[in-house]
Amino acid sequence: MNIQDLVVHVPPHVDGPDHGVKLAFDLAKRQGAYVTALVDEVRLTSFDSPSATSEADERLRQEINERSRHQAQRLSHAVATAAEAAGIRHEVVIEPALSYQEGQVFADYLRVRALGIIGVNGALEGDIRLVVETALFETGRPVLLVPPTSSALGNDRVMVAWDATPASVHAVTAAMPFLRAAREVVVAHVTDDKAFQRGRSGVELCHHLSRHGVQTQFAPVQRGERDVADALLEATRVHDVGLLVMGAYAHSALRRLIFGSATRGMFERSFDVPILMAN
Repeated sequence: MNIQDLVVHVPPHVDGPDHGVKLAFDLAKRQGAYVTALVDEVRLTSFDSPSATSEADERLRQEINERSRHQAQRLSHAVATAAEAAGIRHEVVIEPALSYQEGQVFADYLRVRALGIIGVNGALEGDIRLVVETALFETGRPVLLVPPTSSALGNDRVMVAWDATPASVHAVTAAMPFLRAAREVVVAHVTDDKAFQRGRSGVELCHHLSRHGVQTQFAPVQRGERDVADALLEATRVHDVGLLVMGAYAHSALRRLIFGSATRGMFERSFDVPILMAN
């Protein structure tokens, strides 16, 4: 079954379609999907200072918001023009929001789309990390993180990072359109990490995928002294894959998200392969 629709995050401070948008268009063309390109019009409500109500501050706030509005309109036009040129069924939506609300706005759209796509640049920090966290952990939908090196899914080999958790099960299910289309799927299992469940489920996953017509191989991965994320990223390079599929895990403690080791490691690193995550 193909992906029917997706939403892509359009960062507010770019001049045109970024790598995330370009990959979304490439994927939509392959899958025949409808694309919602969500452009944030970041707004200021007031300044956090004693003089926040002064006329000068109010004029500055209005000027900043007006520039943001014009930038969102220019960006919307550029994205729509690119989508039309690519022959993509699409809509471009401008949503006014405070910077800390970007994640919630994106999540609202993602809950009623099959997939979310977010372009990232290096380790996740600031507003973009908030967007990613909200999308992953508050929607029940998969999210595809796209590094700057990828504007298309250029390789037909996919790796599944399997640890037999519900999150990794959800990730495999969400990734089935990609897995069925792949020439080969590598099921990678970190065998020497106490956080990863042991057993034959990795091999059994290969059998399960083969029943869907997917060519698979099982690849045990040794972590050694490395972080789990480093071991998995090295495996993507060794096996020359164009997409990594993995579960994302977090639990809430004192209103903070506490991430699983692999999830936290990926958030803190630059990576050069798109990563499809699901919770």
